[in-house]
Amino acid sequence: MSRAPVVSIVTATYNRSHVLRHAIHSVLDSSFTDWEMIVVGDGCTDDSAACVDAIGDARVRFVNLPTNSGGQAAPNNHGIELARGRYVAFLNHDDLYLRHHLASCVATLERGESDLVWTPALVVHDLQAAAQTGSPSFSVAGVPGTLDGRYSPFAFYIASSWMMRRELAARVGPWRPEKALHVSPSQDWLFRASRTGARLTFIPHVGVLLLYAGGRPGSYAKSVSPDHDVVRRWLVEDPHCLERMLEEAAINAARQTGYELFHNPRKAVVRGLAMPVYALLTAIGVHPFSLNMAARHRRRGGYIRNHQRTTGARR
Repeated sequence: MSRAPVVSIVTATYNRSHVLRHAIHSVLDSSFTDWEMIVVGDGCTDDSAACVDAIGDARVRFVNLPTNSGGQAAPNNHGIELARGRYVAFLNHDDLYLRHHLASCVATLERGESDLVWTPALVVHDLQAAAQTGSPSFSVAGVPGTLDGRYSPFAFYIASSWMMRRELAARVGPWRPEKALHVSPSQDWLFRASRTGARLTFIPHVGVLLLYAGGRPGSYAKSVSPDHDVVRRWLVEDPHCLERMLEEAAINAARQTGYELFHNPRKAVVRGLAMPVYALLTAIGVHPFSLNMAARHRRRGGYIRNHQRTTGARR
C-alpha cells in the first residue's frame, strides 16, 4: 500500500456524474496536492464509476455501496472508514473547492490548536432564475453569528467546508441517518462534536463554492447542469470572477440585514422570543433547529423527503 496522504477527501454521490466531474476537477486544481479522494456511491446505477476512471489520477477512487441508503450519512460514514489521511475533509458532489482551500485548512490544523476547521462558503444560486427575476446570484453561508468566530448552532456549516483530525471522527461517532433526525446529519454531527469539547475553528476566508441541488428544482432529473459548466469556466478563464461574486454577495448581505432590521422586524422579534427555547434545547443536547424543522416537516427525515421531491431524486 502506498504512503498515507495528509488529507482524505470523502465525496458521497448518487447518479450525478455530470456534476461529480466538476467537483473532482476542483480538487485536482488545488494548490495542495498530498491528498486522496474517496468517491462513495450510494448505490449508483449511472456512469459515476466510469466518470472517476476517466479522470486518470490514482489519488481518486470510486467505491459503490451495494444498496441505496437515500442520503449522505451512509456513504460518508463508509468513506471515513476507508480514509487513511491524518485529516479528513468532505466535498459534496455538487460543490467546488477553491484552489487555496485545502492548503488553508491544513495550515490551520498543523498549528495544533484545532480539532476541526471550516471556512465560509460562497453560495451560487440558480443563475438562470436569478437573471430572469433579478434575485441575488450569490451569497455567503457558514459564518457564525458570534463576535469571536466560535461555533454557534444558529448557522449552517456545509460539510464541504470542513476539515478535521481523523481521530475526531472516531470520538464523535458516525453520522446519524437522515430518517432519525429533524436536522441534517452534517449539522447534527457538528453539534455533537461541539458537545464533546472539540476545538472548532472558523477560518475567515471563503474556500468553497456551493451549488445546492435543493435550490434548483428538478436538478436530479436532469443530465446537465449549466450553472456548474458556467462557474467552472469562469474560474478557469476569469482571474477576477471570484472577486466580483464576493462583491455581489457582500452587497446582498448588507441589503438583507437592512431589510430585516427596518422593514421586517417581526422576524427578529419572533426569533428573539424563541431564544430561551433554543437555549434550553442546546443545554440538553438537542440541536436548536430541530424545533424549526419539526414544525416545518413534522416527521423525522421530513427535510430529506422534501429535498428529494424538489430535486427529483428517485431513491
